[in-house]
Amino acid sequence: MNDNKRLAIQALQNMKGDDTARARMAFRHCTPEQMQEQHGASGRTRAQVLAEYEASDARIDAAIAWVQAQP
Repeated sequence: MNDNKRLAIQALQNMKGDDTARARMAFRHCTPEQMQEQHGASGRTRAQVLAEYEASDARIDAAIAWVQAQP
């Protein structure tokens, strides 16, 4: 793997951050009913917040796979 590809993958991995892990940790003891309650002033439920973070991670993982597949 060349240096440019390695850099691109590292940059994408850094974009993921730790939002998903922090949300999972914060919501780990929530009941299904509590997951449907609004989270702070976000206007979204806890479940929606977590789903958005997971979707973002999935998009970044797909981008990483794409970069890795490039010659």
